[in-house]
Amino acid sequence: MNIYNYSLLLITCLMSCTTQVKKQDLQTPTPTAEINHADWVLNESLSDEFDGDRLDATKWFDHNPTWLGREPSLFKKENVSVKNGMLILTGKRETLVDAPKGYHTFSSAAVQSTKKVLYGFFEIKCKAMNSALSSAFWLYTQDSTKQEEIDIFEICGRNDSTPSYDHAYFATSHYIIKTKDLQISDHVNHKSEVRYADKFIVSGLKWTREEIIWYIDGKEIRRRKNDFWHSPETINFDSEAFPSWWGLPAESDNGGEFQIEYFRYWSNKDAINADNIFVNDMK
Repeated sequence: MNIYNYSLLLITCLMSCTTQVKKQDLQTPTPTAEINHADWVLNESLSDEFDGDRLDATKWFDHNPTWLGREPSLFKKENVSVKNGMLILTGKRETLVDAPKGYHTFSSAAVQSTKKVLYGFFEIKCKAMNSALSSAFWLYTQDSTKQEEIDIFEICGRNDSTPSYDHAYFATSHYIIKTKDLQISDHVNHKSEVRYADKFIVSGLKWTREEIIWYIDGKEIRRRKNDFWHSPETINFDSEAFPSWWGLPAESDNGGEFQIEYFRYWSNKDAINADNIFVNDMK
């Protein structure tokens, strides 16, 4: 083989190898916000691309096992669906027949993980509901004495009386000691020029023993020291009414759809064999 043919063979081989690496990278997603991609390992047993025609019952409940929803909106299983590669949570203005006391006017939706998770990197691609019924992505656990909660976001996609809510992304942390009536809460209100109900975003959270960091589209929007959040927590998507916060939907607001294209969870490579996934015992 002459030097020319050998060079062509070498170039072809290198191009083929490079193509294979790129295909492999595409098949194994990495956190959008994380520069040190090699530090994280995708956990496929918890991650979900929502490519089927129904919710994966091994990963998710189509309701919140311990909560009916924030009054007056009632969580309904029928408002949870998977179609066209999306998890869809629907909020509706409707008459609720035979609903528990306090629930009326609106139905909404909740999805909760069948597992609890301690630390990691959490990410979804989503579009908020065009309604004053919320769109939320959050982690929490509770028992009779305390509640730990990390709200990755709560969004009011539409507010006819206060339009500034349409542009607000609330990133919040709560630590509640029930036996002492003590609550530690703080949040950041991240503003967007474009309404959150008018665009898809990539929402991320990095939760480690030392700190908690919130991201939108790969950019950090909030960071805080991890003082309290050291218990395994459930993963939640839901839609709620907030009559005492931003108010109930206006009469012309009949609800909408909170659309989630994927959920991905990564463990730190140094903790991949650690016991960081637990059964959801909040039933």
